Amino acid sequence: MMYSFRRVTHAVWSYLNQSITPTEEEYSVWKPSRFWYIYKIRILEKCWLQKSFIPAHEIRGQDEYRAGN
Repeated sequence: MMYSFRRVTHAVWSYLNQSITPTEEEYSVWKPSRFWYIYKIRILEKCWLQKSFIPAHEIRGQDEYRAGN
């Protein structure tokens, strides 16, 4: 329950804090349904670009779980 409340409040806050003047990087979306659609896509893109924990194992040169440590 708390997670969904935070997700909605963050989306509302982002909607209300949009720039009034459009720029080349970002533009304002005033239709709430359209904003919600674009907002979900942006979150998905951020998650997609986020680094995972898997490369941390590759940096060490071995996988701790396979090495039997």
